[in-house]
Amino acid sequence: MTLQIYIKYFGLIIFTLRKNMHMNNFYTKTQYNESDLTNLIATNAEESIYLEFKSGKALADNQHSKYEIEKDISAFANSDGGILIYGIDEKDNKADSLSFVDGRTFTNEWLEQVISSRIKKPIPDLLICPVRFNDDMTQSIYVVKIPRSPVGPHMLSDGRYFKRANFKVNRMEEYEVRDHYSRVNNAVLEIEDYYYKIGGVHERDNK
Repeated sequence: MTLQIYIKYFGLIIFTLRKNMHMNNFYTKTQYNESDLTNLIATNAEESIYLEFKSGKALADNQHSKYEIEKDISAFANSDGGILIYGIDEKDNKADSLSFVDGRTFTNEWLEQVISSRIKKPIPDLLICPVRFNDDMTQSIYVVKIPRSPVGPHMLSDGRYFKRANFKVNRMEEYEVRDHYSRVNNAVLEIEDYYYKIGGVHERDNK
């Protein structure tokens, strides 16, 4: 192997390591800035079960757009959580270009209201992080962090349930919904059993 190939191979390794480090940091942040988002495009960040990019046009004041919002958000919560970004176009499932949301029309509060009013059972600890490029409301991007929900599954306004599968959002089968409810109920029972074992029930009853 020639020296040039070694250098090229080593450079590729370094680029991959930096890209992975950036994505790991990105997932753990609670606040974002312009650089965080432009780096996604510069590194061709790829969509996954934990990350999805949406054009700014995905936020619109019509029933179809609102349904897509509730479907995408609930699917993350019903799976393993993740990040949904409104304001970045994708190409071949990779971050491609900025596609701003007009934050004067589609405010943080507007998005919160759509989510809370249409998804049944509130999603705990859901976080919407607005980023205003050049401090301009018309150049807004919304980073929505959705945790894996401990109280799911979460139902849409039409009574259906969805989950994520790689780059797609799929409707949950009936047995999957039942299994989800069963896991939540079992977790509650385990907590109650632990509380009983440490004497909490007796102390509570004696009050």
